[in-house]
Amino acid sequence: MFHKGLNKEIIVDAAKELIEQDGFPAFSMRRLAEKLNIKTASLYAHIESMDALFTEIGLTALRAQRDCLLNAVGEKHGDTAVAALAESFRLFAAEHPELYRLIMQMPSSDDTVLKEAAAMTAEPFMRVLSDYRLSETQKMHWQRVLRGLMHGFVSEEQAGYFTHYPVSVDESYQIAVRCMIDGLHREEGETDAR
Repeated sequence: MFHKGLNKEIIVDAAKELIEQDGFPAFSMRRLAEKLNIKTASLYAHIESMDALFTEIGLTALRAQRDCLLNAVGEKHGDTAVAALAESFRLFAAEHPELYRLIMQMPSSDDTVLKEAAAMTAEPFMRVLSDYRLSETQKMHWQRVLRGLMHGFVSEEQAGYFTHYPVSVDESYQIAVRCMIDGLHREEGETDAR
């Protein structure tokens, strides 16, 4: 039975809120129904299964991260764009830790829709790398390098590994970003020398 005003988008948004609030392991359809003040069975008039709901949540999370990164880059170019991308990547992970964890698990999931959609995470990186004198192959390598370094830093930070020394984590991240930018310029120089 359809409830007036209830639709798939509202259900997905409510599920996303629950996951962000309590974590993915605590999520259940029963808790989602309680949040929406409906019976659990009523959810299935709009969502065919829990797996289908998770697919929708995953797609929403991927789009949210991609849009966050692209908006941060905006009209910036070159090193300024890389720095903006790096900052927004870390900020998204800090503000949406559960969605970020979900995004990082997508490529290894059994959900083929999410596996294929996970490729959109490369889009903001390829956009930024288009400002550098790199071949298409180099850009593909470097989007992996940038994502890997940013994710590595973020995951270490979220796990609490950066609490042992009395120095600024923000400053450490700025150093990491400078290293990435320096590496890009070295790669350009090597490309020019060939």
